[in-house]
Amino acid sequence: MKAGEIEIYKNILCTLDAALPMTNVTEIKLDTEDALYGYIAKLCAAALSDTGARTATYGADDYAALLVPTEPEGMEAFAEEVSGRIYELIRDNAEMKPGCGIFSFFMADEQAYTAFFKLPFLEMYQCRLDAEGNVSWALNSKMMPKSGLKNCEYFVIDGTNRTVRLSDTEHYIGDVRVNYLADEVLRLRAKKSEKKTVEVMREAAVEVIRECYPKEQVAEKIMDYKREVAEHAEQTGSVSVPAIEKEVFADNKEAESAYRERMAMEQVQREPIPVSPKTEKALMKKAKIVTDNGIELLVPVAYLKNPDYVEYVQDEDGKITILLKDIHMIDL
Repeated sequence: MKAGEIEIYKNILCTLDAALPMTNVTEIKLDTEDALYGYIAKLCAAALSDTGARTATYGADDYAALLVPTEPEGMEAFAEEVSGRIYELIRDNAEMKPGCGIFSFFMADEQAYTAFFKLPFLEMYQCRLDAEGNVSWALNSKMMPKSGLKNCEYFVIDGTNRTVRLSDTEHYIGDVRVNYLADEVLRLRAKKSEKKTVEVMREAAVEVIRECYPKEQVAEKIMDYKREVAEHAEQTGSVSVPAIEKEVFADNKEAESAYRERMAMEQVQREPIPVSPKTEKALMKKAKIVTDNGIELLVPVAYLKNPDYVEYVQDEDGKITILLKDIHMIDL
């Protein structure tokens, strides 16, 4: 998703600072040529493409269905309600930092979205020139960050399909660490992000392999896992726990059972989990092979177990030789 594909219909700004008596919700009218319009459009596009976003859904009778506007005209009441709740959370939780809130109603791919972004205030020095030509520096504690999702907390809601994308940010509310936008503001239960799910699946697989296979088989099984996940994502556009169990752990029932238990404990679903082209590309990237004597090799995942390009030969004494084949040139 690119910023040029975003069409914004309404923008509302607010302050989210417990040092102020209220949130000061204000609508701003922007032309497509305005720099701030482009700034907000970039945020919206980035949020729709963020593989690190958590996801949630809600029903027709849930709180979010009553809260989320279906037309731009409902944005004022929505902004007042959401900003008021976040203001209360910031006031009562020192860990939550003040910032500026942006509410936006926009269209992308002919679909309407309602978005909120909380941007942190940055402290930066400004160079000033007075009427007499004297130069001085002044600390401004309420500067805005560049466009992008770094340090930004957000949600984007598809009101038609009742789906939500949220930043994967947590804060302590009382003694419990939660995603406050999901749990406290929209009253939703958010799932793990695509990025986090793939990471959890990988970490669990590596742990199970190290626990359930002989030391001399560990490296090969980890390569099996990486290749299987990459190929499955390329062919189906998804990652799958049952596919990993079948293709990677079918030769070891203990490992298969242990991996299934780890995925259940991490609440990773057994149904195929769709992944974005960005994640597919990341899974197909080169894998690092590190030997015990410090040699490091970067090998495309597709070549890891392809004997036409990479072959692993184990000697009688247990030492491994790696053969790289079909090489026409070496660059140093």
